Amino acid sequence: MRDNSRLKSCCITIIFLACNVGAYILYTLLGEIVYNKGSLSADAVIVDGAYYRLVSCLFLHGSVSHIVGNMVFLAALGEMLEREIGHLRFFLLYMLSGVGGSIFSLSYMVMTMAPYTSVGASGAVSGLIGALLLLVISNNGRYGEISLRRILLAIFYMIYTGLQSETTDNAAHIGGLVCGFAVMLVMLTIRRIRRR
Repeated sequence: MRDNSRLKSCCITIIFLACNVGAYILYTLLGEIVYNKGSLSADAVIVDGAYYRLVSCLFLHGSVSHIVGNMVFLAALGEMLEREIGHLRFFLLYMLSGVGGSIFSLSYMVMTMAPYTSVGASGAVSGLIGALLLLVISNNGRYGEISLRRILLAIFYMIYTGLQSETTDNAAHIGGLVCGFAVMLVMLTIRRIRRR
């Protein structure tokens, strides 16, 4: 019974996990066609008007290690946050963070004229970290087992390791982090206004 209620409390997280894994299976079966049609690139979005790629790129991953890393973070952070803010708010937080990360990434591509493509849920996952940062700050430096020091170290490590890798989309990470923090700020503000 307890396991059942636990599953219900994080059903959106489970759906996101299933979508990511399903998309990766599709990618392995159909090959580059999925990647080519769904990845984020400046030409495809700006020139061809394929705006759907701002979302589709969030569910594609380039390797097993890429998807495993993102899904571990999504499972851990998703269960915690979805239980705290509810299903609809969690859905909005994840998607707005992910699209925000995509827009930051796209802006960086245009500014630097870099011809790369980007895939992965890490922008959305970074948004969950940004939201958690605000929850820690608003709860006097601790949220459950997570302290302000711990979350700041996690953010520093994420940015540092991203800068060490040529294949990491740091713009998506930073954009997702900022958007997640901002979305959670709006949600907490609305909650406080309603309570008054």
